[in-house]
Amino acid sequence: MKQLLDDYKGDLKIVMKHLIVHPPVATIPAEAACAAHKQGKFWEMEDLIWVKGFRANRNLARDNMDKLAAEAGLNMGQFSKDMDGECKQLVAKDQQDLRKVGGGGTPGFWINGRFLSGARPIEHFKALIDEELKKANERIGKGTRVEDYYNEWVLKKGKPSI
Repeated sequence: MKQLLDDYKGDLKIVMKHLIVHPPVATIPAEAACAAHKQGKFWEMEDLIWVKGFRANRNLARDNMDKLAAEAGLNMGQFSKDMDGECKQLVAKDQQDLRKVGGGGTPGFWINGRFLSGARPIEHFKALIDEELKKANERIGKGTRVEDYYNEWVLKKGKPSI
């Protein structure tokens, strides 16, 4: 993801939603990643969760998330408050939203409403992004305002996934 943001600087926005396929195991880490994001440390926490949580010993429990958050340099009081409050609600809402558009497995990606399933090479993403960017630039050139593009051409005129 970081590479795509660098390659398409100013033309790409990534919105991440939490689709939890295994709720008993993955809900707490999703809430921890959300809380880290609120402090601007999503990628640091995400890396720690995978390396020192999942791969190291599959310890995705709250006490380990707290330890990893401290290692990432997060404000622990705010981290706990966000995990137990707003992030718990946000992760639940993400689950509902993704079910509405047919999300059922991970990883899954929508690029301007076009679905790309599974772990893919970066070239697959770039090909789809290039196609969608070309369409967007053409429509913007014909008068669609940039700030209206997503709602007008993706949400209103896109095909529902379900």
